[in-house]
Amino acid sequence: MPKCLLIIDSVPTNRIRLAAALEAAHYDVVAVEAPQHVLRMPGLSPDLVLCGLHQEPPLRALHAIKTAGLSPETPVIFLDADASPLRRLQALKAGAREFMSRKIPDALLLARVRGLLREGEAERECARRRMTANSFGFADAPAAFDAPARVACVISPGVAPNLPDMLAAALPHRLDVLDMRETLRDAARGEDPDAYLVAPGTDDDALDAILPELRMRSHSRHAPVLVLHPDGDHDMALHALNLGASDIASDTSSGDELSLRIDEMLRRKRLRDQLRQTDEQSYRLAATDALTGLYNRRYAEAYLADLMMREHDSEQGHVVMLVDLDHFKEVNDTHGHGAGDLVLRQVAERLRDNLRAGDLVARYGGEEFLVVLPDASAEEGAYTAERLRRAVCGVPVGLENGTDIPVTASIGVGLGVDAAAVRPMLKTGTFDVALADPGVSFSRMLEAADSALYRAKNSGRNRVELANT
Repeated sequence: MPKCLLIIDSVPTNRIRLAAALEAAHYDVVAVEAPQHVLRMPGLSPDLVLCGLHQEPPLRALHAIKTAGLSPETPVIFLDADASPLRRLQALKAGAREFMSRKIPDALLLARVRGLLREGEAERECARRRMTANSFGFADAPAAFDAPARVACVISPGVAPNLPDMLAAALPHRLDVLDMRETLRDAARGEDPDAYLVAPGTDDDALDAILPELRMRSHSRHAPVLVLHPDGDHDMALHALNLGASDIASDTSSGDELSLRIDEMLRRKRLRDQLRQTDEQSYRLAATDALTGLYNRRYAEAYLADLMMREHDSEQGHVVMLVDLDHFKEVNDTHGHGAGDLVLRQVAERLRDNLRAGDLVARYGGEEFLVVLPDASAEEGAYTAERLRRAVCGVPVGLENGTDIPVTASIGVGLGVDAAAVRPMLKTGTFDVALADPGVSFSRMLEAADSALYRAKNSGRNRVELANT
């Protein structure tokens, strides 16, 4: 669905020209003469506002926009014939997201519009997730303390010698002045910058050398970058945005303006970091069992299917075990479900503590666990299964009332399907076949482990049985 852009300008020719440029870029455009006209359009919810100024103070114009019924989070770009440093500073202080000259090329304006629309998506997504969490009864997390950030100032030789002193006087953050080599060094030194200010002067090659590298490297790809370009050099400004700069500023900008822009970049970075953390938490919650903290069945089966695909291709072997607690129903019936939960947690910890770092253990059912040993032989599987059995039954689980509950487990061990037998099917060149065939092997392997577990149960429990091969 195209983004909706609102143009506010009292001059008809300005509205017509700007609307034509934005519609050519496939945006939905609404153009009005003054902010109060928005009140006649109930339901209008633009993603971004472009407002032409005509001598009026930016603060007054922004107030009129916000009182016209638009969301206070909607980003605003001011366009003005007077794009002096003082007017820019006034607009940014008032709360505008950008202030640009009417004389800039359409390509540069469109690049800035695209960047602000991307940033707006992150803010709206954070708001949606907060609302979703509230609908489930989750309280908002306490606001994090915004500690001073670390800003790296990267200046080409001979460019802006007074810039570090000007920034140090205006920024409430730690400022490190780095050369190109220091900037591109890996994060092994420990502390990574939260944001970058790059001042290449007129050297396009320096910009080409540093921006793609910052976006590629793991220690800097999430850090916003502000590029300082020569005043009036629209080509460099556009080039910087196309290379991935988060923001641009003229080299005539004051320290206060640069500080405002850096603070805004850091605010948006915190939102993006919050989104990533939310995603990571969601993945973790979706993949783990709430009671034991182990992986859950869905994750384990996806992991095992992927493992089989990779090991078929490399001809590696693996071992799968089903571990089932003996007489677990009697624990719940005799001591209560709270005691049963404690037993499950204790067993999960014992299994986890007796496996390699690369092995997987998951809660597969009520009192059943799945263990996967990548890169393991049948002998290693049998030895590990016996070690796990002894770990489970070695010490009773103690309750708070002093009662000890003896615990034992039966284990069925299955082996990975021989790679050579399935390789012809995997090499047909058909993607769907390559995905479907391992699923058959996957089911058969689990069935083999389950049959071995059944024999262990019928043979007296508290024992290990290997699948028939």
